[in-house]
Amino acid sequence: MKVLLVRPPSIMKQEHSHALQHPINLCLLAAAARQDGFAPEIIDLESEPLSQRDFAIRISSSNAKVIGFTAMTPTVDAAAELAAIAKQSLSQAITALGGAHASILARETLIKYPQFNAAVRGEGEISFVEICRAVEQGRFADSEIAGTVLSAGGDILDGGTPQKPVDLENLPLPARDLLRMWSYRGAPTPGLPGGVYNATQLFTARGCAGRCVFCCSEHVFGRKVRHRPTHKVMEEALDCVERHGVNHFTIDNDTFTHDREKALEFCEGIKRLNVTWDCDTRVDRVDEELLRIMADSGCVKVAFGVETGSPRILELIKKGITLEQATKAFEWTRKAGMMSCAFFIAGNHPEETESDIEATRSFIRVLDPDLITVAIASPYPGSELNLMMKEAGLLEDNLKWSDYGRSFQGDSITRTKTVSAQRLQELQRRMLREFYMRPSYILRRLRRLKNHREAAYWFKAGLQFAGYIVKRKKHNG
Repeated sequence: MKVLLVRPPSIMKQEHSHALQHPINLCLLAAAARQDGFAPEIIDLESEPLSQRDFAIRISSSNAKVIGFTAMTPTVDAAAELAAIAKQSLSQAITALGGAHASILARETLIKYPQFNAAVRGEGEISFVEICRAVEQGRFADSEIAGTVLSAGGDILDGGTPQKPVDLENLPLPARDLLRMWSYRGAPTPGLPGGVYNATQLFTARGCAGRCVFCCSEHVFGRKVRHRPTHKVMEEALDCVERHGVNHFTIDNDTFTHDREKALEFCEGIKRLNVTWDCDTRVDRVDEELLRIMADSGCVKVAFGVETGSPRILELIKKGITLEQATKAFEWTRKAGMMSCAFFIAGNHPEETESDIEATRSFIRVLDPDLITVAIASPYPGSELNLMMKEAGLLEDNLKWSDYGRSFQGDSITRTKTVSAQRLQELQRRMLREFYMRPSYILRRLRRLKNHREAAYWFKAGLQFAGYIVKRKKHNG
């Protein structure tokens, strides 16, 4: 039986999109379906933009019996539009939605968008295969699948939460062979130039033990961190190198160094492959020796979620780190010879003031990383921040789900009790401009250029950044 998996197009503007990543979540679903005897196909509308007409033609020609869509809250409206097209093209096909949004608002989504027949909560590998089995056996309308909400004949059948987590040891390798691998050959991650790296994403664990108020990832993978066996990770890495010519991996974990021993095992294994890699982690989960070993094994960039330079806000958002830990982590990363990136957020909490954001601005200068991102918090459904903002009367009435992505498009729905949405955007833009347009920063980047590809990358990045700042300035008047 043919099954189809679809990633909707990104809501991000072009200046954000130079690091196009593989839809590994869909590759894993496809691999699980194939292991169970189904014939999967992937349509990634981020790497392969299609008109509605061409998408409808692809759907019709696939003759798929099950069509799965992945979406976060900002892209669920777009996914629903695609599902409606799919239903028009293949009226008998069963459509399913997965991802963070479906995990949190499964029932609500099926009621709002009847073109979806199912919404999968949490990890999808088991539930999606169960849906496929039910369709193949002609029992979908009568099924109750754990972790899945079904819409059949006007009735909503709620299978509750998933019965058990996915067994990461026996998870098949992601079906990257279903992707147009050549279409992803851009920059693997911000700061690393395209043309040098043939990159893919690799996960070594699922789950995050953090309790940050702005995050809702616990609804998909939970708070308990579960690690893949290192030999399985290395098996996948070797397969990527040999079959796809991959020479760079982005480790797709929330906290790569959550378990120090597991991180060291990975370093020992990946070093043998003679590739480069990068990762995200926490400043309280690294030490000088570990970072040195990571660099020696090929790690070229580490990104840390710092979020704010205000100790008061760090406590309010339950980040669980200190500014001293952040300062040491960036010093050690720099000493190890790796590129460092700091993630910051404006509008972290309803109580955040302009003075708190000024503390962030000052702390950026103290850390002096190679790269920063400054995002405006998105109070996604399912996050504690969403509840806080509702209680404080800070969320607009009648928000569409797509509105939660407005911060990626030069707008924002977020404000605090004392800082307006427009002012947050002004402060965001100022922090980015002051960091990246410093003469000392530009000179440092020029001195570190190794070849013409790096020069071309940073020249293009500079133009995109300038365009981004100008657009934001015009948008905010």
